[in-house]
Amino acid sequence: MRNPWVIGWLSSLIVVVIVNTAFIVTAYKTNPGLVMENYYEQGRNYERTVLQLIDARDSLEWDVSMEVGSVLVSEPATLIVTVLNRKGEAVTGLSGQLQLYRASNQSHDQVVPLSEVESGLYQARYTLVLQGIWDLILTISSDKGDYVVEQRINVIAEDKSG
Repeated sequence: MRNPWVIGWLSSLIVVVIVNTAFIVTAYKTNPGLVMENYYEQGRNYERTVLQLIDARDSLEWDVSMEVGSVLVSEPATLIVTVLNRKGEAVTGLSGQLQLYRASNQSHDQVVPLSEVESGLYQARYTLVLQGIWDLILTISSDKGDYVVEQRINVIAEDKSG
C-alpha cells in the first residue's frame, strides 16, 4: 500500500467515483421532467396524428398568419394572428390557445388564451422570462375542427448599452 503506483490508482479511482456521483446527483435534482406519461403511445400514433392535423387544416381552408415581432426577456409581448378564408374574408367567432414551450425546462411553459380583437384578427399576450429558443404552438378551434400552427422564436435579452 505504500507503493506510489497503488496510491495513484486508488486516488484516481476515488476521484472518478466522486465525480460520477456528483453527475448523478446533479442530473437527478435538475431533471426538467420533459418525458410525457404516454410517450410510447404518442410515438406509435405520431404519423396518424400528423395526418389528421393536415386533413383538418385542409378541410377548414383558412389562411392563417402569425406576427410575432421581437420578443425580449421579461417584457410583455403580443402575438397577432390573422385568419382569412379562401375568399380573403375574415373568419370570426373562433377560440384558441397559444402554448409557449421551452424544451430545456418544463417549469416555464405557458398556455395563453387567444382572444378576438376585431373581425378576423386575434391576439395572445404573454411574457417570457428566459432567454433563448421557444416554440409557439397555436391552436385555433371552431366547430369544424382545430387548426394548429407552430413557430420557433428566439427570445433575446434587452440591450442596455445603448
